Amino acid sequence: MSQVYDITIIGAGPVGLATAYYAGHREASVCIVESLAQLGGQVAAVYPEKHVFDVAGHPKIQGQALADLCAKQGLQFGADVLLAEEVMDLTRHGQNGEEILRLTTNTGRTVQSRVLIVTAGHGAFEPRKLGVDGVDEWEGKGLHYFVRQKDVFRDKSCVIVGGGDSALDWTLGLQDTASLPITLIHRRERFRALESTVTAAKRLEEEGKVRIIVPAEVREIEGNGSVERVLVENTSTGETEEVPCDALITLLGFHSHLGSIADWGLELHGKRQILVDPATMETSLPGVYAAGDVAGYGGKITLITIGFGEAAIAANNAIAKIRGEKVQPKYSTD
Repeated sequence: MSQVYDITIIGAGPVGLATAYYAGHREASVCIVESLAQLGGQVAAVYPEKHVFDVAGHPKIQGQALADLCAKQGLQFGADVLLAEEVMDLTRHGQNGEEILRLTTNTGRTVQSRVLIVTAGHGAFEPRKLGVDGVDEWEGKGLHYFVRQKDVFRDKSCVIVGGGDSALDWTLGLQDTASLPITLIHRRERFRALESTVTAAKRLEEEGKVRIIVPAEVREIEGNGSVERVLVENTSTGETEEVPCDALITLLGFHSHLGSIADWGLELHGKRQILVDPATMETSLPGVYAAGDVAGYGGKITLITIGFGEAAIAANNAIAKIRGEKVQPKYSTD
């Protein structure tokens, strides 16, 4: 592309789309580059039917509905969007007296801009797997790493493995779909999920709609051509039992990495986040900002609602840098 955009945004998830809104509202030209073939990022690709609870103004909202609303808001100022394009190299060059950032994608396309804002979430990711011999043989045969469509689990005996928010959310979210009780297995007695969600799951256990087995781990997956049962060991007593299972849903988190972005020379916060100044969201590289889960700093809370605020900070500071002006508060109300 020969056009020079004011801002290129890497990632078209809710935070990337919010960044496009704030930049467009300031009349900046915007290009969004997304590695997936659809808008909405991981929320839409992995959890389209999962409810999100931390978005202001929505007591709860499904992931796909949130993605659709963010796209409607974020693209209203005419941002260009490149889907199924993974960013690779970042270089700088002078043009008409200013420094231009040039991105190259995996297809060989180049995108030029004055400023870059990275909103790539957790970057590339793959699910953590159970430490069970031959676990890969069960993929597509009753073993699931995501819940994309609830109806896939209709009237099935579901065993959910995990102790975080996703595991507890789907223990609640599949109550109107799966055969009850849903079995929840976690290797520790204490859950990492939000306290209110854990309390709701324990209330369902009292009603006979959920069975919680802790501390425990799945030791074997058994079945004839598809998952039919799992062998579960209580790690406190050493006792084992067979649990009927049509659908084994393992929600153990992800191994994530930044991909080629990690090779740009950015200073990192831990292993998976880009270090930013939370006052401006600028990274260690001039002209490169980050917002959302990919941005890291002391005390960071990785919630979508936090990412929305960071998007506004990044966009306004980026525009001030481009225009050589002092950062000014700008309002989106009439």
